[in-house]
Amino acid sequence: MAPAPVNAEVLDWTSDADGLAAANHLIALLEKAHIEGFTQGPVMAAQARAALAQASLANSVAAANANRYLTDAFLDYAEFLQAPVSSVLYGDDWARPPRLSRSVILRNGHAVPSLEALVKRTTRINPIYAALKEAALGAELDADAKNKVIASLNRARAFPDRGRFVLVDSATQRLWMVENGHVVDHMKVVVGKAEDPYLHTPEISSVIYYSTHNPYWHVPKHLVRGYLADGVLREGVRYLERNGYEVLASLSENAPVIDPSTVNWKEVKKTGNLAVRQLPSESNSMGDIKFNFANPEGIYLHDTPKKEYFGYTERDLSNGCIRLEDAFRFARWLWKGQGVPQVAETEKHLVIPEPVPVFVSYLTAHAMDGQLVFAKDIYRRDAQTLAQVAALNQRAGVGVQAATAPQPAAQPATQGAPAPTVR
Repeated sequence: MAPAPVNAEVLDWTSDADGLAAANHLIALLEKAHIEGFTQGPVMAAQARAALAQASLANSVAAANANRYLTDAFLDYAEFLQAPVSSVLYGDDWARPPRLSRSVILRNGHAVPSLEALVKRTTRINPIYAALKEAALGAELDADAKNKVIASLNRARAFPDRGRFVLVDSATQRLWMVENGHVVDHMKVVVGKAEDPYLHTPEISSVIYYSTHNPYWHVPKHLVRGYLADGVLREGVRYLERNGYEVLASLSENAPVIDPSTVNWKEVKKTGNLAVRQLPSESNSMGDIKFNFANPEGIYLHDTPKKEYFGYTERDLSNGCIRLEDAFRFARWLWKGQGVPQVAETEKHLVIPEPVPVFVSYLTAHAMDGQLVFAKDIYRRDAQTLAQVAALNQRAGVGVQAATAPQPAAQPATQGAPAPTVR
């Protein structure tokens, strides 16, 4: 007798113990998926349980309905979890989380030896995400707290599941060094001023490949237009000499230095259109070392002479870039304890032993020792993130709505060396 034809669009959840284990694991996830913002999860879970109960009566139509329903629920949930975090700026494709299309997940489901293992692998995000989700499920949350959890989980889906990476959180102004899901060190940081939306530190996923020693500071346009032009108009070009500033022909690499006395400083005061850098010194805003990573906003991590800032509770004090409490301790971690090279040259770039992904995020909810901790929404981003999550929910459930609550007699449903930075 010829084998029964396989429906490539439907996975088999009902004919063996592995499939049933996969179905029950998926249902358990869907029952709790509301805390992730997947609002249809609990309804899907209830209908999937009903479908499985009907399939257990050895009715072939009911089994087909259950397989169809569970497949669509699985694909919708996986698509929700893998949706790109729309607020993140990706500076390096290596830092993008993997995305599997519905068709690839289906093909994998037919090819792998265990459907249960596939469901677990596909729905596993990362340890930071799992810890926050578990802590939230064990707490009593009011609407505001739950919204912070949902928004933060949405952003935490951008982090990797394993390996070494840097996590910077602008909401709490902290940095964590992570190795295989475990925080091995952390420190305070200073991030962009909350009072000025232009200076907010953005969310970024990128990679650190090198450290820059004795760096220049390339003065941002709004500061050139502000205190720098004011200083020159007040004191003349002596102000620049006294503070170690140079005027350049452009921001391009190896741009020539020009005589500041030839500049129309009244015009600079209006426009800020002038390339200015500060030489390495004790007062240089970059300190002794910085860490670039590709991103469209020119954001980077750097040392700072303003050590007093780290004594403040709220540290949204920068022009957008991220100041480190202990830049050389961070460098030693990047260099894997090999010792940070001593460098005498100005603006010297040194490749670190191994590239390290960096994720600049914004988490208004954290899990610490199994307990939820909340942060102020200083940049007022949660509402926008929740709107994006709501849009994801509107696109979910097309397949399962077609199946609705399956009945035994129902017919089964059917159905893509760096340029200088300026922040």
